[in-house]
Amino acid sequence: MLSRRNVVLTALIGAAALMLSTTMTWVSAEGLGETSSVSTVSVSGSEAADTVAAMGLVGLAGALAVTIAGRTGRRIIAGLLVIAAAMALYTSVGALIDPAGAAETVVGEFTGTTTTAQNYQLGFGAWIAAAGAVLMLGSSAALLSVGHRWPDRKASKKYSRSGAEDTAEPDEYDLWDSLSEGDDLTERS
Repeated sequence: MLSRRNVVLTALIGAAALMLSTTMTWVSAEGLGETSSVSTVSVSGSEAADTVAAMGLVGLAGALAVTIAGRTGRRIIAGLLVIAAAMALYTSVGALIDPAGAAETVVGEFTGTTTTAQNYQLGFGAWIAAAGAVLMLGSSAALLSVGHRWPDRKASKKYSRSGAEDTAEPDEYDLWDSLSEGDDLTERS
């Protein structure tokens, strides 16, 4: 079932995977040539794709905002999450398809030239980023498709728009609001 909790948890897991992947190795370049002081360079996700961490932050913020947003807010957040997930997926799949292109800047810093390495190997980080982006994209698509059916969170009566008091039994939020206003709840009959 596509409940609010499941969608939010999926988005949080995807966003956390994106952020975690930027600390991992995406590409290892070997055989850098005679101009380099090292023979192997490991390229982290933050070096290969600096936008992935930012899209992970957007995902975290969006997933948390869904928990308190109304219907219109959830649609806006879903749109932003789709864009963030698509950008992260594009970047991570680009590194999976062309590891030499993802490592080009870092290899150039070590060699001092524009020559490429002899061998490139994909690290686990690029795969984690792609999986995280897919999770985030899936959760944002679910949010777009079923988010409008979820009920809005109950607002406190203290901040409600209607001037009339509700005659229903007060819940714990109303009791805390009454305490904040200075009411003595022990004197109620």
